[in-house]
Amino acid sequence: MKPKLLLCLALVLSGGWLTALPTNAGDTNSLRVVVIPSKTEVRIKETFKVALRVENPTTTNQTVRVWSCSWDEEWKTSNPNISWLGWACKKNGVKNVEIPPGGAYTNELEMLIPEPISEKTFSFRMGFTPIDSKQTFWSGEVKLNVIPSDK
Repeated sequence: MKPKLLLCLALVLSGGWLTALPTNAGDTNSLRVVVIPSKTEVRIKETFKVALRVENPTTTNQTVRVWSCSWDEEWKTSNPNISWLGWACKKNGVKNVEIPPGGAYTNELEMLIPEPISEKTFSFRMGFTPIDSKQTFWSGEVKLNVIPSDK
C-alpha cells in the first residue's frame, strides 16, 4: 500500500480523521463570532436575550466540537459584570457541528447584569472556544445602555 493511503486508513481507524482535516476550525483562524442583543437598553438584574452566531466566512466547510446540552461552556465574556442563566442537562455529549460556507452555528442565551454598576453604558464581547481548541474567536464589542430600575 502507498504511504499516504496507510496514513489515511490509520487516521480513520483511530478516530483522528476529523482533527487531521485542515478545515477543522480549532486549527484555523476561520470563524467569525457575531452577538446580537434583543435590546440595547437594559436594567440591572433583568434578563434579555442575546443571539450568538459562529459564522463561517470561508469557502470550505468548518467543523467545531461542542457540548450537546451545556453548549454555553464553549462561551465566555470579556466583562465579568455580565453573566447568563444556566440550565440543567439530563444528557450531555460532545458533538461535531459542520458549518457550511456562508453558514452559521447559532444559539441564544438569556443574559443579565446581576449587580449594580455605576456606568450608564456597558460593553462586552463574547468569545467562542470549540472543544479541543486553544483558540478563542471573539465577537465585536456589544454596547448597552443601563437604565434605572424605577423607569
